[in-house]
Amino acid sequence: MLEGEFDALMQSLTPSDDMFTMASKMFRDAWGQRAGQMEADKRLIRTERNRLAKQIEGLLDRVVDADSPTLITAYEKRIEKMEREKLILEEKLQNKGKPLHTFEQMFEHALQFLSNPWKLWKSGNLIAQRTALRLAFAEQITFARNEGLRTPKTTLPFKVLEGFSCQ
Repeated sequence: MLEGEFDALMQSLTPSDDMFTMASKMFRDAWGQRAGQMEADKRLIRTERNRLAKQIEGLLDRVVDADSPTLITAYEKRIEKMEREKLILEEKLQNKGKPLHTFEQMFEHALQFLSNPWKLWKSGNLIAQRTALRLAFAEQITFARNEGLRTPKTTLPFKVLEGFSCQ
C-alpha cells in the first residue's frame, strides 16, 4: 500500500510532454541569452581596451615631446598603469570565450531526470533512489498511519513545472 502510494507520488511529478518541451525551450532560451550577454560583455571589453591603447599612444607622443625629466617620469608611470589595465582587459577577454560545454552536455542528465523522476526511482539502485528523493523533495516525506502519505514539499524545478501546468 505505502509503496504503491509512493510510486504514484513519484509518477505525479512527471510533467506532461508539452510542459516538459516548453520548459526545455525556456532553458535553451536562457542559455542563448547568456551567450548573447557574454558577446556583449566582450564587445565592451574590446572597446575599453582600444580606448586605453589610444590613450597610451597619446601619452607616448607626449613623452617624446616632453623636455622635463619629472614630466617624463609622470607620463611613464601613467603609461605603466594603463598597460596593466590593458593586460587585465586582455585576460578578461580571453576568459569570456565560449562556454566550456554545450547545452546538451550541461543539462542532458538534469532534463532526463525532470522529464521522468519515477524512471530513476524505479531503477532499483539504492544510490539512484536516494538521489531522486533529494532532487525531487525539499523535505522528508511524512506519513500518517490512517491517512497515508502527506503532501510533500517539492524542490524548485518541480514547483516551477507544477506552476506552469496550473496556468
